[in-house]
Amino acid sequence: MYESSKLSLVKALTEGIQEVVFIMRVEEEQRFLYEFVNNAANSIIGKYAVGKSFREVLPEEIAEILENHFAEAYTTKKIIKFEIRVPHFSPENGYAETTLTPILNSNNECTHIVAIAKNITEEKSVKIEFEENLQLLEETKSEYRSLFDYNGDAIFSLDLEGVIQDGNPMIQAVSGRTVKELKGENFTELLDYKYREKISDAFSLAFTGDLKSHRIRLLQQTGEKISCLIHFAPIKNREEILGIFAIVKDMREIDKLLGQYIQSEKNFRIIAENVQDVVILMNHDKEYLYVSPSSKKVFGFDNTKINKKAPFFNIHPDYVSLLEQKFQHSVSEGSSFTIELKGMHGERGWIWTEINGNPVYDAFHNFRHMVLIARDISLQKENESQLEYFAYHDSLTSLPNRRFFRNQLSEALAKIKAGLEEFAVVMLDIDNFKYINDTFGHETGDEVIHEFAKRLKYSLDDSDFVARLGGDEFIILLPNIKEIPLIIEKVKRIQKAIKEPWLIEGSLISITSSIGVVHIKEATFTASSLLKMVDDAMYTAKKAGKNMYYINESTSY
Repeated sequence: MYESSKLSLVKALTEGIQEVVFIMRVEEEQRFLYEFVNNAANSIIGKYAVGKSFREVLPEEIAEILENHFAEAYTTKKIIKFEIRVPHFSPENGYAETTLTPILNSNNECTHIVAIAKNITEEKSVKIEFEENLQLLEETKSEYRSLFDYNGDAIFSLDLEGVIQDGNPMIQAVSGRTVKELKGENFTELLDYKYREKISDAFSLAFTGDLKSHRIRLLQQTGEKISCLIHFAPIKNREEILGIFAIVKDMREIDKLLGQYIQSEKNFRIIAENVQDVVILMNHDKEYLYVSPSSKKVFGFDNTKINKKAPFFNIHPDYVSLLEQKFQHSVSEGSSFTIELKGMHGERGWIWTEINGNPVYDAFHNFRHMVLIARDISLQKENESQLEYFAYHDSLTSLPNRRFFRNQLSEALAKIKAGLEEFAVVMLDIDNFKYINDTFGHETGDEVIHEFAKRLKYSLDDSDFVARLGGDEFIILLPNIKEIPLIIEKVKRIQKAIKEPWLIEGSLISITSSIGVVHIKEATFTASSLLKMVDDAMYTAKKAGKNMYYINESTSY
């Protein structure tokens, strides 16, 4: 009677709390049956669970995990705490922290076990994201250090007052002193006196985003003055500026090589700073006055054969008009310009090119010529495209990822709100995928996911959109579909493709999928509510015995 009263007290206390609470009765042979389920647990377990076992009300994988932990609590008679994936807590990847407390009778026998499950999905997501970001930070730090140490230019790390904190090995080449010897000195102390005020002003402007390059003379330990080009770049943590990088390029060799081409101080500065790019001088009539020899290496054209060619002869026709407008505006306003366009390479065809234009005037402000600096940015453009691709695609299957799918789903919801078209969402996973991973290993598991994705893609129409949510879960958007028979036809086509023989580690095995479908007819959903709805449909199919599908035709949620 005492134990019964104690159990009743537990029920009364747990009925009103937000955490999921259920009490399991221990039967013979360590068989656990639901004795009590509080209100918060009804949405997950169901109010008709009392008297049933885990395997009668929960998916097989979750039931197996719970049985093992309950058996441990029963055997040890100690409080057990563990984490478990609970899809009902989140449409994507929910987690619960579960505490098991054995209830003992007067004979020290465990008669019941109280389980309290706390939703830790948000904390878990933050932890996972933190660990991923930490790993990315370590990789970025390593890449940054390599770039810092092996850069051909001298790089000084300065604090907010301009005091040297660190630097790379090239510092010794331009200053004659080691980083250790320079630490603690103000950077301006290394400059020729006539440049100190100018560079102090440039240092201050770097905090406002003014990051222009400047010519300076650096004083070596021997007293020799070294001609250099300096560029300041803020060191930021989010929006906070923690310090400044001073990047110093030794210009002695460049000055020596380009001296024969220089006609004025301004020409000298522009050409010397961009010697690795193609330097072009054009007059008001856009005639070529000078083209640097680098045009052969960068664009595949002999600079000695360009002088008589038509203006902008190698610029794609779609960009000529815009470039001419930029040119004329620069001449009339005395301003520089930058434009990205496609230019012809003598061997590679059209390549992405960046052109910077700077007008040059004489002492009476009469226009003399335009200095154009052209560089090949095709690799940069390719990297930008790859970064954009990887941001929206899954690396294992090359399918669109969750972010990409959400964008497509938002567009579909916008269309249905405008009354344009109905659509369906299909969510599916691989039945018993944990068994495959445990039996054959994660590498084989990855191969199964890759093949599963390929079969999905080939079983669908070009207009259908399939994505990988993560793990063994996939999701499909079927646009402009109104009839349930058409949806069933596509689902059966998917099942047929998946049921084709699978050869794994030399053995033929059967692989199936549980499929949930939601047919959307009205604009009453958000992306999150719709994802939860289709997730519930998939688990309904899985509970029905796996290798099944379930279609929810609800028009509200």
